[in-house]
Amino acid sequence: MKQTYSIGEVSTMLRIGIDAIRFYEKKGLVHPQKDKNNKYRIYTMTNILELLDIIYYRELDMSISDIIEIIQSGSKETMKILLNEKKNNALNRIRFEKQLVKKIELIESAYNTIENHHGISVKKFPKTWILAHGNEKDEIMKSQIADFTKEQFVMSCIYSTYHIADNTREDFCITMEQSVMREFNITWKNCKKLDLGLCIYKVIQLRKEEVPIQEVDEMCLFAEKQGYKYEDIIYIHEIPLTAYTDDANYVTEIYLPVKSN
Repeated sequence: MKQTYSIGEVSTMLRIGIDAIRFYEKKGLVHPQKDKNNKYRIYTMTNILELLDIIYYRELDMSISDIIEIIQSGSKETMKILLNEKKNNALNRIRFEKQLVKKIELIESAYNTIENHHGISVKKFPKTWILAHGNEKDEIMKSQIADFTKEQFVMSCIYSTYHIADNTREDFCITMEQSVMREFNITWKNCKKLDLGLCIYKVIQLRKEEVPIQEVDEMCLFAEKQGYKYEDIIYIHEIPLTAYTDDANYVTEIYLPVKSN
């Protein structure tokens, strides 16, 4: 006689919840019998193997509908197509996670720069593309953010530009680094290249959308002492330390482009 198990024993053996086992049964993926006397479900090794199949496919990130299709079709071709799809999804997640680590490291670096009171330096601006720009941030966000995927939003940056001479804001722009766009094979209609080259660079803590007049003056003086001529515009990249709505806790990267000789 075949050894049988209760649903609780199977749950303990496979480390999956009883509700999950019942769910898989309702989906037609597990086929236990019922005890004629007490109507309780009886699970055999065949049923345990059915559940192990489900666990295996779920670890491959297969959806329930994918698993049903595989089991019902019994098709190697179906399995091959789904595996290729999951492989590509996994590779995309890996690429995204790598870029996410870079984003986190940028925030950490900016925060540490402030904590350690690092001053002004010379830095090359990363090769970047402007995806959208305009005079009002809310207008840009409203018109453009609907076109962004979740990953694209996380990997993008928002810059504001200011004229130094009269301290007036020019516009806002949503950007993405060229390396990120290449990594994810992102194409964007009517995007414009932003190549600032060498810049005078400083990181400060500032309230959201506050113009750092004193810091800009110090950067201009630093540039002059180093023998650099500079453009009449600064690029400000605001990084929230806590939340976008927390105006008091923003780290601000300031880029002052140096004129090419």
